[in-house]
Amino acid sequence: MKLKFTRKTWYFFLLAAAAVSMLGGFAVLGGMDFSALELVAFCLTGIAALFLAAQKGAPAAEKRNYTLVFVLLMLSKLAAGGWAGDLCSALVWPALLGIEYSRGKPIQRQLQLVCAAEVLRTVFWLLTRYAGMAGLAFWTNLLFVLLACARGWAALTLYKLQEEEL
Repeated sequence: MKLKFTRKTWYFFLLAAAAVSMLGGFAVLGGMDFSALELVAFCLTGIAALFLAAQKGAPAAEKRNYTLVFVLLMLSKLAAGGWAGDLCSALVWPALLGIEYSRGKPIQRQLQLVCAAEVLRTVFWLLTRYAGMAGLAFWTNLLFVLLACARGWAALTLYKLQEEEL
């Protein structure tokens, strides 16, 4: 039995990462702590970025860009607990989608939505965490769920577009 991994496989990993993040977000809204799910989503996103960088036949510049996204993702964990990690984390998905958009994928609306959701969620998160505005925690968590939905829409679009190309 021979397994065949394609871009569609890695787009599925991105879709799964968004779904796991969404599940974790709903759990937080329900008052539970499912922070382990964020680690799973982190790993799925990292695997997708790393293997997209290693995809056969891809131009060197594209491989470099995916590798930089992977490095950015790793930096977000290394600087976890600080504002630098939060900012690195907020740049990962827009960077991934930006690379796909530059490849000619028609995901402009998804990219715009993810970027806007990342900015809003990051601002609310920074205000909640560093400015002592704990009253914004519910809205920050709600924005995280909406961000996960936006990521899922983008990943699903990429997955379906790849399906049409096959």
